[in-house]
Amino acid sequence: FLFCTISIFFDFFLSYSKQAKNHLYLLWNIFSIVEYIFIAYFFYLILNQRLIKILIGVFSFFYLLYFIFYLKREPDKFNSELSAIESVFFLILSLIYFMNIMKPTGEPVNNIFNPVFLIVVGLLLFVSSTLFLFIVANRLSAREMDQFWIINTYANILTSFIFSAAFFLLYYQKKNPPPENQPVDFTRSEDR
Repeated sequence: FLFCTISIFFDFFLSYSKQAKNHLYLLWNIFSIVEYIFIAYFFYLILNQRLIKILIGVFSFFYLLYFIFYLKREPDKFNSELSAIESVFFLILSLIYFMNIMKPTGEPVNNIFNPVFLIVVGLLLFVSSTLFLFIVANRLSAREMDQFWIINTYANILTSFIFSAAFFLLYYQKKNPPPENQPVDFTRSEDR
C-alpha cells in the first residue's frame, strides 16, 4: 500500500513539474530506486528459497552501487539501462514465483484469489509492457519520448488497478474468511 501511495505521489508530481516538461529525470531516477527497494523486498518476503534470497541481496547491492555511479555521471538523463535490468530481474523473480506456486501439491490451491498472486501478475504485466520502452528510452528524442511514454502511463494505470483489486481482496478475505479457515464451535448446531 505504501508503494502505491508513493507511486501515485511521484506520478502526479512528475506529470505537472518543470522537470518532466524539460525532460530532466533526476526525480524519476530516484523514484526508480525507491520502486526497486519496495519490489525487491516484496519478492524477498514471498520467495522462500535461500538461494533466491541471497541472489536478491547480492543483485540489490550491485544495483544500488551502479545506481550511485550512474547518478553521479548523468543525473538528469533517464536511466534506461538500469530500468531495463531492473525489469528483467523482476520478470525473472515473477517467473520463479509462478514456478513455485505451480508445483504439484497434495491439496488443491486456487491462486487467482490470492492477493500476492494478483500483485505478481500486476508487476509482470507492467514489466512486460514497459521493458522495450525502457531499453530504447535513451535513444528517443524528446518528441518521441512524449509520444511513446503513454505506454508507461497505461501500464502504470493497469498495474494500479490490479494492485487495488489485490488490496480489496485482502480486505475482503480478512473481513470474511473462507469457511475452511473459520473456527469450529461444536456448541452451535451448524458446526456439528
